[in-house]
Amino acid sequence: FKCVPELTTMDNEGRPCITNSRAVITNMKDPSGTNVPTQLQMKSWGVWEIEYLPKVKGNHSLDVKVNSLQVAGIPFDVDVRSKDTPVLTIGRQGSGEGELNGPVSVAVDTDGNIVVVERGNKRVQVFDANKGHSLSSFPVDGEKPFGIDVDSNGRFFVTSWGENCGVRCYARDGKLLNTFKPDCMRCPHDLKVLKDGRMLVVENTLKSCLLLQPDGSLIREIGKGHLQGPYYIAVDESRDVICVTDWAAHKVLAFDRDGSFIFDFGKEGQNDGEFHRPHGVALDRDGNIIVGNGGKNGRVQVFGPEGSFKRTVAKVKENYATGVALTPD
Repeated sequence: FKCVPELTTMDNEGRPCITNSRAVITNMKDPSGTNVPTQLQMKSWGVWEIEYLPKVKGNHSLDVKVNSLQVAGIPFDVDVRSKDTPVLTIGRQGSGEGELNGPVSVAVDTDGNIVVVERGNKRVQVFDANKGHSLSSFPVDGEKPFGIDVDSNGRFFVTSWGENCGVRCYARDGKLLNTFKPDCMRCPHDLKVLKDGRMLVVENTLKSCLLLQPDGSLIREIGKGHLQGPYYIAVDESRDVICVTDWAAHKVLAFDRDGSFIFDFGKEGQNDGEFHRPHGVALDRDGNIIVGNGGKNGRVQVFGPEGSFKRTVAKVKENYATGVALTPD
């Protein structure tokens, strides 16, 4: 896959500054010492992107010079692995610290840690994104915990369906702060908290998504008449796009926050761009849509902002790519 590390050029006072692109020289070599072509382009003031596409696995070496001076820490070692080799594996079956039982959804908190909600252990567990060890955990209420998200204040929002269903808000230390359950809520699944505190909750029984005020009151339903089995949700507020996986229709549907249908993509099958009960979904900063398959092959596929298939990035061993989230890097 294409890799894009960033370089920031600075002046003597440590402020980003622009330099001539010819003053920046990059050189990448693969494990055999063969040159790997690189492409340099300015991303923003003083920030450069170094793009390269490795062809083989193994340790690559990246050398960077600015004005004939070698950048500190050079050369950078880059370990290129197979797309099916995880960078990090977190947890194992169990109920102890660092163990997981029925992980169904995942999010990233304000510190860049990985947050997992476990249906089997009925808890939320926070893991270090670099090392994978457990940092903290706390129990959650509700019969069947499902979706999780973290707001800009670091609070955890967790849905549960079955008996005592609803959306619950927890403090960083796990203290229950509030419970939201509007009259229309029957079977909440995944959710996303918007920057202004409003919530988007997937309502499986109603076959729609609920847009809720910060106090839990209903603003509107989204997707009614389009969705058959809504499951997971992702939001790109800058583009006003809401993507919902539909496990019953084997597709992904996109709406805006006013509830208008924009487009959909996918169908049942095993070929590129096809699904069997799609589950987790996420959106990257370029608008690409990352979707986890929920059965048969556990693929994680990437689609363009309009739903065109780009590539398969991984395959989950247990064939269920449930929650999908992106870390800051």
